[in-house]
Amino acid sequence: MKIHKIIIGSFLFVTAQFTAIAQTKQLAEADKLFNTRAYALAIKEYNKLISKGETSIDIYKKLGDAYYLNANYKEAANCYSKLIMPDLKNSDSEYLFKYAQTLRSNGKYDEAEKIMLQFNKIKQQDLRASKFIEKVNYLENLKNIKQKYILTNLKSNSVESDFAPSFYKDTLVFSSARDTGFLVNNVHEWNNRPFLNLHSAKKDSTDFIHLGSFAKELNTKTHESSTAFTKDGKTVYFTRNNSENGKFSPDKNGLSRLKIYKATLENGKWTNVTELPFNNDDYSVANPTLNYAEDKLYFASDMPGTLGASDIFVVAINSDGSFGIPQNLGAKINTEGRETFPYISESETLYFASDGHPGLGGLDIFYINLQQQNAEVSNMGKGVNSKQDDFSLIINESKNEGYFSSNRPKGKGSDDIYRFTTESISTNVNGKVIDKETKKTVANATVTIYDYENNNLIETISDENGFFTTEINLPEKKYRFIAKSNGYTDAVKYIYSPKNSTKNKEVILELQNSEEATAVGSDLTNYLKLKSIYFDTNSSYLRVESYPDLDKVANYMLENPTVVIEVGSHTDSTESDTYNLWLSKRRAKSTVKYLVSKGVEQSRISGIGFGESQLLNKCKNGVKCSNEEHAVNRRSEFIIINK
Repeated sequence: MKIHKIIIGSFLFVTAQFTAIAQTKQLAEADKLFNTRAYALAIKEYNKLISKGETSIDIYKKLGDAYYLNANYKEAANCYSKLIMPDLKNSDSEYLFKYAQTLRSNGKYDEAEKIMLQFNKIKQQDLRASKFIEKVNYLENLKNIKQKYILTNLKSNSVESDFAPSFYKDTLVFSSARDTGFLVNNVHEWNNRPFLNLHSAKKDSTDFIHLGSFAKELNTKTHESSTAFTKDGKTVYFTRNNSENGKFSPDKNGLSRLKIYKATLENGKWTNVTELPFNNDDYSVANPTLNYAEDKLYFASDMPGTLGASDIFVVAINSDGSFGIPQNLGAKINTEGRETFPYISESETLYFASDGHPGLGGLDIFYINLQQQNAEVSNMGKGVNSKQDDFSLIINESKNEGYFSSNRPKGKGSDDIYRFTTESISTNVNGKVIDKETKKTVANATVTIYDYENNNLIETISDENGFFTTEINLPEKKYRFIAKSNGYTDAVKYIYSPKNSTKNKEVILELQNSEEATAVGSDLTNYLKLKSIYFDTNSSYLRVESYPDLDKVANYMLENPTVVIEVGSHTDSTESDTYNLWLSKRRAKSTVKYLVSKGVEQSRISGIGFGESQLLNKCKNGVKCSNEEHAVNRRSEFIIINK
């Protein structure tokens, strides 16, 4: 009997050893899947281990994260709850934040607030904590948002994932996983969904109808998504996995990073597909969007210098098509969480998705006007935002409509594209026209109001006390107020009607005496409201964009035959001092030559090149500056030296 016990005990011991070895191997395989972002497969393996009695903290962290990154916030919350200590104090701070996020996504806002207050105690320097404390009553504020949205789930959506819409001519181009194909490897291991390709939809009388694959020459056996088109429709920027010969090209850790590519339209086909120079095999660069002037590209990335999981960056597009150095938009916008899917509207408002700013759960859509110095990041509010992930918004502000993606319940697929329209809400603007020097009010001044598309909306007259009242519409737009009165130069003021407030706005327009504005020593650039005078890179040849402004100078001089001016040309410090001085002299000479060709007497105009000797900011030799900072110093002046 004793021998039998020994044999049975030995058998059980060996079996336990084999079981332990097998589970260790299975755990290593699950971790490998997780580390290579094959989250759908990792979820299966971790759940198998849990069913066999594995309950380690590390497993629940990774399983929770795999669910979190697949937007399954209910299951993620279940995993994270096992990581939270009863007193909260000894919990991993990052998982406190994630747990709070998943609680919001499940509508448990009171519990989420309790967790976030503890998160703030532990991580007071964390931007997500400080932004929560700054807006601790954000839920109440969201309830008070007056803006209402009317949503439509597009007919062009499928049972798969459809997201990241962009405007292209009279169509929407978007990313879709509806191309299932016939091969097993057409299913991506991140979320067990088919690979993404670019598709398009065209608007009929009431909705969008799916047209099919967009530009088959751009679609490969990797993911393609997130397009941004130039206004002429001849250039596209888009996101694609790092690839070689149309297939995934993983890094040393088995990850295929995201990159932004550029293509041009030739003879009806997209060709010249090239990746942008700031892509890198060691990090992702994705979700491009162009500003209205098309001289800046915004995108999301986890490149070095990123504050969180992903940040929003901007890079200058130079006149020769080259790119500057990417710049992080900073802590006002980015947090230690995820900031992604940027979009820049015509009014230079940045819309983006984030789980780092206080929201309703998952990713929320936020906005901030980049032209307003003291603007704050604001939540779009309920309707556009939900308890789930809401992201990749685009908007046509002039039509008060836009599109965004969401995985909210009752959609057709895992992600759907929704059209939203906004109901106009009016607010009053109380204005005053004054003399800039005396501060006295100016009666009977004409005040004209334009929108960002330069449409003349309203014209009114200041009363005998210099006051006027008018009405503008929400949602947010940039409005330009111009006041005119005899004997004065025009006064210009920009204001923004905030999306979530119906409070009356005030604007003061300061008129400057026209004699003072054109006194000896003054710069006609200000008086004539001139833009930059453009030259080709490292060239003294004027570009045609400069002709209209130079014509203004010529006309002014022809109308004022006693005025004598000096053209001053300035450069930045990016080349040598000697070269910049030489180049600026040639540019001044070219400018004078153009004005003389328009009938201005040679004796009334002279030119001088200053090179980089009169910089307006810190950007001298040896100081690292952005292209935008250098651009401040590339200028022309038209100084009145005699009248």
